[in-house]
Amino acid sequence: MLTQHIKIKSSGNYLFIFKLSVLDAVIQSILINNRKCLFTIGGGTGFIGSALVNQLRFTKFKPVVISRKQNFPTTLTWDEIKRNGLPSDCHGIVNLAGATIGDVKKRWTEKYKQEVCQSRIETTSLLAQLLKNEQKNPKVFITASGIGYYPPGTSEIFTENSEVKCSNDYFSKLCQQWEIAGDLGEKTIHRRVIVRIGLVLGRNGGAIRQMYLPFWLGFGGHMASGEQPFPWIHIDDLVGIFVHALTNSNVRGILNAVAPSMITNAEFTKAFGSALHRPTLFSVPEFALNFAFGKERAEMLIQGQKVKPQRTLESGYKFKYTNIYDAMKQIILVLLEDVKNNAPLDQPVFQLPGLVIEWLHVSVRDLARFQLGNMPVKQRILRIPSITSDKQTVASASTSL
Repeated sequence: MLTQHIKIKSSGNYLFIFKLSVLDAVIQSILINNRKCLFTIGGGTGFIGSALVNQLRFTKFKPVVISRKQNFPTTLTWDEIKRNGLPSDCHGIVNLAGATIGDVKKRWTEKYKQEVCQSRIETTSLLAQLLKNEQKNPKVFITASGIGYYPPGTSEIFTENSEVKCSNDYFSKLCQQWEIAGDLGEKTIHRRVIVRIGLVLGRNGGAIRQMYLPFWLGFGGHMASGEQPFPWIHIDDLVGIFVHALTNSNVRGILNAVAPSMITNAEFTKAFGSALHRPTLFSVPEFALNFAFGKERAEMLIQGQKVKPQRTLESGYKFKYTNIYDAMKQIILVLLEDVKNNAPLDQPVFQLPGLVIEWLHVSVRDLARFQLGNMPVKQRILRIPSITSDKQTVASASTSL
């Protein structure tokens, strides 16, 4: 038996405690199997996955998350999926599971590179095998991939229809194996979609989370020469592409999830600095990128790819953000609104705008702890300044997410 203690605070500030003794399996069965139009999201607790789950709930669909840990009754673990198969009445599957790639705190060791690869391929392969045994639902199987599938360079422009030669670099091989793992065979009745994702920009994670602090402090700058391509996409558009692929039966095959406008790293840097009203005078040399990110990740940032979403546009998807300046302004405005609404300091530090370091009271050790997220140090050395902005503009930006 599962005993749950639920605290409810009334308008009169009284606490009522209700003690419920129920079977966890019964709760899970009721919440999952009795829903209509289910979409199962592998890796639905990450940056992209949580945004997709929230959007599906907002649009009245019923997402069920597959994760390593069962945090909620509507969350299934991968072990449960192996034992019991997919939820009944599942209309579609999206797999976003995989160890994070861009987090600089994760040391780029051989062991971690293997984890990055296995966490993607094994979960995708498992779902593909389960689907091969299903004769009706789910109707669509969507798997993530990356623009690392395309070779880096500044000359050739790649679309979904481009013929790409097999490359031996780490990310190219990873994406190839990742996509092969989800193959359902030629005779499958299920619609298959592969979404090759670019550099995702959003307030809760991705590139912005890694880069926000130095840019806010005025130390932002382009990477290496700055002339390398920067194939970006706003998180709203990435989520929109997944929903578009889930709900449109004519969408199948490969979709490039990048904005239609191709920019360089230097142009992204200017847009970021402009949104924050900060200078971007610095540059990060190649050796520093290699040291911080590791060889393969650094090469991805230093070289880049020119990618266009040709088939994505042809499928009927209309991008919300095609201009990098508009995208960055929206992201920063929402960050400012988060602070005005007293965003808690226990959020990742890169999500908190308006941070001002009181330099006279901060040691080098404190700065290091600040970077690593030490909570007491953050509360001691940070203060949130008053923020003035156009309330209507901020409000409209908040509702657009």
